[in-house]
Amino acid sequence: MGPSPEEFGSAKKFGEVLKYHMKNILALLCMVAVLTTVSAQTRRLNKPVVCDNTEKVFRTMVEEFGETPQWRGATSEQGTSTVLTVNPKTGAWTLIEYTAVTACVIGVGENSSSAWGTPT
Repeated sequence: MGPSPEEFGSAKKFGEVLKYHMKNILALLCMVAVLTTVSAQTRRLNKPVVCDNTEKVFRTMVEEFGETPQWRGATSEQGTSTVLTVNPKTGAWTLIEYTAVTACVIGVGENSSSAWGTPT
């Protein structure tokens, strides 16, 4: 068992020390609970994905939205590629995953910038 009030010189001092440590213990327990809860939750998003002919999707991005490809990456396991198109004037962007036949828009947004903070 811990120290008694007599060892602190007064019950008031003992109460202050006990209160201080209880606050720290409570804060620590709350942080552990929050971190455990946050790290344990995964979510699956059910968002609309629009797909069409690859050639048509890319032509639409250029002609209707003024977006041109700025980045491309390929996945060997799935046999797909992903491209980020950007409109340099408006900052609008679109993320497209595609094959030779089908392209799907998987994300859109605005206010794009390069990794260095300058407009693309």
